[in-house]
Amino acid sequence: MTQHETFEHHDHPEHHEPSGTCRVCSSPYCHEQNPSRLGICEKCGYKILILLVVVMVAISYIAWFGVL
Repeated sequence: MTQHETFEHHDHPEHHEPSGTCRVCSSPYCHEQNPSRLGICEKCGYKILILLVVVMVAISYIAWFGVL
């Protein structure tokens, strides 16, 4: 048996063609690899989550200083 025969071959994921466009940035993305019910790409999803966290922190500081 040669070394090549003993090497376990791993199947690489197939490259899928873009099947949709992002509703936020209008860039094409593959819905099969990154399923999203909202129709946004993964990058925009992370940007929106970061923005929401920043807004929540800002609102909590405003609320605390309003109480004091």
